[in-house]
Amino acid sequence: MARVLVVGGTGLAGRAIAGEAVGRGHDVVVASRRVPDDDSPAYVPGTVYATADLVTGDGLEEAVDGVDVLIDSSNGTGREASHTFMAGSQNLLHTAARFGVGHAVLLSIVNVDRSGYGYYRAKAAQERAYHDSPIESRIVRTTQFHDFLASMFASGARMGVIPAFTKVRFQTIAVADVARILLDAAEGSGPSNATRTVGGPRIQTSRALAEAWKAATGSRAVIAGVRQAGALGASWRAGENLAPDQAINGLDFEGWLNSTV
Repeated sequence: MARVLVVGGTGLAGRAIAGEAVGRGHDVVVASRRVPDDDSPAYVPGTVYATADLVTGDGLEEAVDGVDVLIDSSNGTGREASHTFMAGSQNLLHTAARFGVGHAVLLSIVNVDRSGYGYYRAKAAQERAYHDSPIESRIVRTTQFHDFLASMFASGARMGVIPAFTKVRFQTIAVADVARILLDAAEGSGPSNATRTVGGPRIQTSRALAEAWKAATGSRAVIAGVRQAGALGASWRAGENLAPDQAINGLDFEGWLNSTV
């Protein structure tokens, strides 16, 4: 049993990672800027919560003290993402090294270093921080989560239109499957100081995914073709969000919908 620190452990991926770590019998600490209430969906029973801010460094020493391995699932939006991924990762890794943390695992995104999209550029900088760290590190890159597409469909449906991105395919993956892979890496699976890429079990068009979501939810919104603009859209249309050779035998989008909706 190891003492595992889950950074960003109140987010979607972080909660799944913390739950998987608890299920494997590890001593789990969750670091986040805000500690959730016991009745909050963000709360994971069996964990200890530590208030910490990656960018300012407040609380980091207390969070990493006595930790064997850290798993970084931190996230942010807009300018906050850049600060979190760049300055935040440097603060976290430097503090972890000073306190003798022996191993780090980073959750990242497929082909994040091949896009001009600002969020991806910040994630690529975060990966470089882990590559350059004196701590033994493993990076796990994944395709988009099932939840990511479902949330976009739901947002559009509230306005009567379910977006189906034209000339775009996705290879969505279950967060629970990703959590298991990250814990395997935290327990030493695979070569050290390396990057592993994993993708969902199926590659599907955006329209096929939208149709599956509409059928599962009973939405009466209209599916409409939408062109995703900018660097992100260009990356998707080029297929840089896919990892066909790294598909796992996991839960596909329809199976996830059946178990979730």
